[in-house]
Amino acid sequence: MPAHPDLIANPPPRGGSVLAKPLLALLLLMTCVPAQAHFQNFLARILHIEAHDGGTLIHARLPLASVLLPTDWSPKVPARGVPYTQAHQSLDSPDALLLDTQALLASPAALRERIRQSLLLVDALPAQDRETEPPHISAIRIQPIAERSPFTHLPQISAALNSPLDISQGPLALSDAVVDFRIFYPGRALQSLSEIRSTPAEWPVIAARSINIVTLHEGAQRTRFSSAGVLQQRLGAAEPARSLRDSVRAGVYHAMAGLDHVLFMLILILVARNVRGFLRNSLAFTLGHSITLAIGAAGLLSTAPWFIPLIETGIALSILYSGACLLLGLEQRLLAGRVFFIGLLHGLGFAFMLQQASGQTPSDLLMLWFGFNAGVELAQLSIYTIALPLLWLLGRYWPLPQLSFRTLLATPCLLAALVWSGQRGLALFDSVGWSPV
Repeated sequence: MPAHPDLIANPPPRGGSVLAKPLLALLLLMTCVPAQAHFQNFLARILHIEAHDGGTLIHARLPLASVLLPTDWSPKVPARGVPYTQAHQSLDSPDALLLDTQALLASPAALRERIRQSLLLVDALPAQDRETEPPHISAIRIQPIAERSPFTHLPQISAALNSPLDISQGPLALSDAVVDFRIFYPGRALQSLSEIRSTPAEWPVIAARSINIVTLHEGAQRTRFSSAGVLQQRLGAAEPARSLRDSVRAGVYHAMAGLDHVLFMLILILVARNVRGFLRNSLAFTLGHSITLAIGAAGLLSTAPWFIPLIETGIALSILYSGACLLLGLEQRLLAGRVFFIGLLHGLGFAFMLQQASGQTPSDLLMLWFGFNAGVELAQLSIYTIALPLLWLLGRYWPLPQLSFRTLLATPCLLAALVWSGQRGLALFDSVGWSPV
């Protein structure tokens, strides 16, 4: 009996079918291939709201899919209610949709109407006292996520967003594009508004995965609100407790939604031979991603188009390396120092989003970083709390001694990481303008 019993029980294999492992690997590969993260990369509604000429002026950045995809979107009817889009490759997800830029440039009226419907202002005034004039859209810009312009400082945004319709040439993937616009609501005085909401006609998947950063500009004073999920933001005084709660919720959601993050946490459990080793690696991982989250909250990350594909590829390769160590019985190579480095990579994945939500004051940064990081930690603790006893029980009472328990669990992690490494590596090549074919 070893001096330190395994954290997860694993009876030794006693032989078995020659075809068992290859067939298992093929089956798991088939389930891993559809895994993707396009709609998890950047889903942020960023709004700057100010009083202007007796009304309310908003500079907004929304995911293009949130504007174009209707609430009843389905792969079976991908074009219904989605103007200027065409199918590309398969029709099993919105990632298969492209924006028909030529049709959009020829007839932008439907896009303008979609934009008008994307945000709803709620007045404190009675209905009979409200202005009925529709909002005016003076500028629209559609960009790929990787090439998007800064959207943090209002003077810079206002100066750059000045074209009636500015769109990149060639078709854009709907899931990888944002739309910026300037919209003016005449007669809707900012002081009379109580709330701003996203449209209820938005596709529910997008609504659930979004974060919201709303900045209220009142002279030299600036009030920032952040939340996760459907936008339903009251425009009163900022509530620190609510902002902290929303930041925690956003951290929990994005940690749970990131399959690559979850897989690595499971690998940390599987490679641990004792509680002390597990705690050491877990703390190293936490320290690593906390550091890079702080860097993202401070807005210090690169904005180069290759940066995010590089980080995503690095994350996939880190899971590939960790899964290989587990599958080959080389757990001793996954030391705390290497886990810390992997934590830095995973933190950069989250930090990309935090950079978009970063504020200008130390209190903004601290609240955002602390809340989001606390949410990530809560999600990790929840996963550990559920996975540890389940994996221990499965390992202890595993009914197939001919197939190693760790092999079974390491295989899908390794295959998923292999697929992601290929997909993200191609995206990285594309971002620097180099095609491997």
